[in-house]
Amino acid sequence: MFQLELRWKILIILSLSAILSFSLWFSANAVIPQLNEYFNLTPSQTSLLSIIVTIGFIVGALTYAILNLPDVFKTKNVFALSAALGGLTSFIVAFFVESYYVLIIVRFFTGFFLAGVYPPGMKLASSWFQKGRGFAVGTLGASLALGSGMPYLFNLTGIPYWRVLISISGLASLISALLVFIFVKEGPYTAGTIRFDIANIKEILRNEKLRLVNYGYFGHMWELYAMWAWIPIFLRESYLASGTNYSSLLFFSLVTFLIFLFGSLTTFFGGIFADKIGKVEFNILMLSISGMCSLIIGFTFGANNIAMILIALIWGMSAVADSPQYSGLATEVGDKKYMGTAVTIQLAIGFFISIITIRLIPLVVDVISWRYAFSLLFLGPLFGAVSLNKLRKIDKN
Repeated sequence: MFQLELRWKILIILSLSAILSFSLWFSANAVIPQLNEYFNLTPSQTSLLSIIVTIGFIVGALTYAILNLPDVFKTKNVFALSAALGGLTSFIVAFFVESYYVLIIVRFFTGFFLAGVYPPGMKLASSWFQKGRGFAVGTLGASLALGSGMPYLFNLTGIPYWRVLISISGLASLISALLVFIFVKEGPYTAGTIRFDIANIKEILRNEKLRLVNYGYFGHMWELYAMWAWIPIFLRESYLASGTNYSSLLFFSLVTFLIFLFGSLTTFFGGIFADKIGKVEFNILMLSISGMCSLIIGFTFGANNIAMILIALIWGMSAVADSPQYSGLATEVGDKKYMGTAVTIQLAIGFFISIITIRLIPLVVDVISWRYAFSLLFLGPLFGAVSLNKLRKIDKN
């Protein structure tokens, strides 16, 4: 009985810690209007603020995996140190950065250290759950989504200084580091060491089912982070274009936070639904809904704020809900001996793809306006859904 209570306590602490630490990811994006004014940013420089964190995360994920740090050192120490260093980068931005190029360098390391938070967090959560492991992993996935939206909640405090707002994320990450270091330990159900080994790539490429799962994930990533990065700007620009005089900062911050909040809820409960109808079927459904939202939301630009909010919320709910299921599918169709390599490569390629679309959106806006820009993202869900449908047909045969 005590063991049952302890595992739930640790899952709650890990989830809270993930929320607090991942507030670092979009902490700069949430104050883009202030940063634009302070640094006189171009659209390319604005997009690079999102891209550089993603690049840092990819480099960090590969570094942590190749050096096998969560197995060489205690997993909770890797999480705690990474969260603390990530928080430190936020304080550097808040109190010392005066140059845009220094800001970019520091934000790279923010992403790098976040790679030492999420995968180790998943490992720690899994170590406490043999039955219900999917639920535990889904809970961490939901925490990532909610944490990513926290900076927009900080905006609602009305604090006008971007340095103070960014430092709140730094403080939150330091608190998460302390929580994990003091209260969390590894559970009894460790899965053993799963190492990254480049020699396993040939085996991974031969597995047709795993390739199709990866294609589904790549289509999902084509859409997700570009939507997360640019939907606040879209909301703000649309709100201003509609001629409404009330605070645009309050509007886009509140709606963006709700997008992340609702997305975290569907990610949390989506795992239960996916278990009932099947992971492949659930992911196809989410990709279909999110893809349709990307096609139609542009037509509300500057015209109908209520319709825009409703579509944005549905998009936020569907675009992220399938995220944890791809890892689950990979473990079901792949050989455990190369799962460490397979998941690392899946993650790295997926985030690299997100860099492409984050960069493309402002370029497309310049050419065809916000009304059609998000339609570009529809290609990802379409490709992902077609790939997973092929996987479903193979399983039926």
